[in-house]
Amino acid sequence: MSIMRKDVWKLGAPWNETLLWYAKAVTAMQQRPITEKTSWRYLAAMHGFEPDLWRGFGYLGAHEALPPAAEQRRYWQQCQHQSWYFLPWHRAYLLSFEAIVRATVVGLKGPADWALPYWNYSDTHDPNALKLPTAFLERQLPDGSANGLFIEARHGSGVTAADVDLTHRIAEDHFTGTTTGALEGVGGPRTPFSHSGQAEGLIEAAPHDLVHVDTGGRGGLMSDPRTAALDPIFWVHHANIDRLWAVWLGRNAQNHNPSDAAWLKGPADRAFATFGADGKDVPSTPADVLDLKKLGYDYEDTSDPLRGKTRRALRLESLVAAGGAPPSAEGAKPMPGQPTTELLGASEKDVKLGATRAVAEVRLAAAPRARLSASFAQGAPAAAAEPDRVFLNLENIRGKNGAATFEVFLRSKTPGAAPAVPVGAFSLFGLESASDTKAPHGGAGLTKVLEVTRAIDAMHLGHELDANLLEVQIVPRSEVRDADGISIGQVSLYRQKPA
Repeated sequence: MSIMRKDVWKLGAPWNETLLWYAKAVTAMQQRPITEKTSWRYLAAMHGFEPDLWRGFGYLGAHEALPPAAEQRRYWQQCQHQSWYFLPWHRAYLLSFEAIVRATVVGLKGPADWALPYWNYSDTHDPNALKLPTAFLERQLPDGSANGLFIEARHGSGVTAADVDLTHRIAEDHFTGTTTGALEGVGGPRTPFSHSGQAEGLIEAAPHDLVHVDTGGRGGLMSDPRTAALDPIFWVHHANIDRLWAVWLGRNAQNHNPSDAAWLKGPADRAFATFGADGKDVPSTPADVLDLKKLGYDYEDTSDPLRGKTRRALRLESLVAAGGAPPSAEGAKPMPGQPTTELLGASEKDVKLGATRAVAEVRLAAAPRARLSASFAQGAPAAAAEPDRVFLNLENIRGKNGAATFEVFLRSKTPGAAPAVPVGAFSLFGLESASDTKAPHGGAGLTKVLEVTRAIDAMHLGHELDANLLEVQIVPRSEVRDADGISIGQVSLYRQKPA
């Protein structure tokens, strides 16, 4: 049987059949003991689990029995973040969850073809797209019974438009990125089994992370990977993230998944483990989840929101907007391959993030800056050789508020330079786990990467790179307290020479 996942905002009335049965199934699954594989809490623990945190939210009794330790090691706390396994692991996880919900729906006398809906918050043609679907905000179902989709520990009612803008997300033509420096890649950097601690892929950084904290808010389940899957909106959000993977693959014939055995077979240090509605294991390596038709589902809409525009063409548009001369043609496209990177400069001390704006200064080394300028001077991106791209790295971010969100601005310190310009936003989803010194990465913290090429292009055109000194402004957008103890170990800037 093939099923169709549909846009939650196009299903009709708030209490359409799909969401009504979802709510009823959630309630039924929440009543099952945590030791049962098909229970709501067991499935959530597969993503992340921390007993004291769960007890604080009321999802675990003080002396409640848990599955045996060996079973927990096999199935629980598997979520892949800041990793090239992010997309395939979450797809396998969604399939397991969806099969169990569907079986529960059928057991409640619901439709046999029930499918998980997706929340397409990036749909600019739908005025409701940014809003949390209404059914998740109601305390009761139409019949007056409790609504399983509503939870107290969710403090957002929608998302910010800029956080879900796909323009510079799915335009990238590489799946695999690097762990530091540049080339985020759509899918993330090459890693072993990974909960956190590295740079992340473009889709994971946004919209994934930002939607998590936009909807969860400070103290919300969605704002921490150890509790996020307890919120029913988690699954609708991740269905859309999975859909975006399919959108990226379909928008350009050159886009492809990794062919490395290390990716296809999954991490050697810990195998992924998921199961069906009967509790029996199902194949769940990346190689097992690549073909949607073989998996038995599809999405209502996988059309390209960028209408075929390449990353190169989008850069050209921004360069012209900044005052550059329009070329006669787009020119040759870059050949596939791994670009090379070079450090342009870095801050000299930690940056403390709190309730007010924080500032870091990055001094550009003379020789790399000269090579960057020479690259820009060779011509617009339409030339046969594409000019460098530039990436801002915020490294070793540690602290205690994973719901924190920040806007980043960049300006040249050249006298008379233009005011600071926005270059992006980042959230700290997973910060607490990444800051834990007992965690696998030893508390290395998070790394956030923002491409700032458009801003640097404009500075070059305005002769604002001559002073070799840039100011990075980091402004809190959400509630951030000085007591959260958030700090950035280093702010650095890299040039990337395309392959």
